[in-house]
Amino acid sequence: MNTTESQQSQLDKKGQGYVYPPPYLYPQDNSDEINLLEYIYVLVKNKWWIIGATILGLVLGYVAAIIKGPTWISEAVIAAKESDTQKTPNLSGLGAFGGMVASQLNIAGSPGLDKIDLILDSRKFNAEVIEKYNLLSLIYKVSWPKFYKEFFDTVKNEWASDFVKPNLLRVGGHVKKEYLKKETSKNNTMTIQFESRDSLFSDSLLGLYLIYLNDYIKTSVQTDANENVKYLEYQLITASDPLLREKLQGMIANEMEKSMLVSKEAFKIVDPKLTLKKFKEKKIIPILFGSILFVTAILLLIIAHVFSFTAKSTENSQLIQKIFKELRLFPKRS
Repeated sequence: MNTTESQQSQLDKKGQGYVYPPPYLYPQDNSDEINLLEYIYVLVKNKWWIIGATILGLVLGYVAAIIKGPTWISEAVIAAKESDTQKTPNLSGLGAFGGMVASQLNIAGSPGLDKIDLILDSRKFNAEVIEKYNLLSLIYKVSWPKFYKEFFDTVKNEWASDFVKPNLLRVGGHVKKEYLKKETSKNNTMTIQFESRDSLFSDSLLGLYLIYLNDYIKTSVQTDANENVKYLEYQLITASDPLLREKLQGMIANEMEKSMLVSKEAFKIVDPKLTLKKFKEKKIIPILFGSILFVTAILLLIIAHVFSFTAKSTENSQLIQKIFKELRLFPKRS
């Protein structure tokens, strides 16, 4: 007779309650706890599968990078002729008249790098460049090659009659977002880049953007300066106070100086346009593919081990069947 039966017989004979040992004295079932060493062993045991999957990912990524091809970057470095903190005429000596003059004049001068950055970010500016140099076909060729082949006649160099011209503001926004890159450095210079898979596209756009940006700023500054000169000359004719006339003459000279400053160039090109071949995808894509297959192999091995272990339990086996049943997108017809 074992110990349990002996204790039970004594309980029946005496009719007294039997005090059982506390629950923590019983052997504990730790089957639900995760043993990390077990999973480490599974991964080490199948290390060649993991290494093989990683190498396969690197090879596939390298092939994908070769198929995609290199990236062509055309860049130039510019510097503003005058900063935004340039000196402005002192109108405090003119009293109330000075306030009226200040409200009528645009005395900002040549734009600095922050204003040039705002100009390049403008959809309107980008749309004007596209329209000025008829770049729509080139942009479609790079961005939407299927539509380009369907609607553009390369022999006649013109669009098909059924082609609907898009809103150039939207196309300008697309170019600004996808291809145009800008970076302002601490030495008050700005690097302007065009990055694409087409060398002609990158090179052409940067060159035309620099030309149009120069013309755009020159026209804007000279127009404002000429309007200011006309306004100040009119005020000079009607002014009789010698001090006021002297101030107005100084302001007229300042406006003429601004117009002359941008007469040749609106900004300085520190480093001229240069187009380079950059194969960054040759490094990034293989690493990305290799990492994905590395993680995928580990997850699959862990999941396979978990399912093989839990399948031994009837309850877990039923749960696994229910999981697969719920994952079916198209249930079987009866």
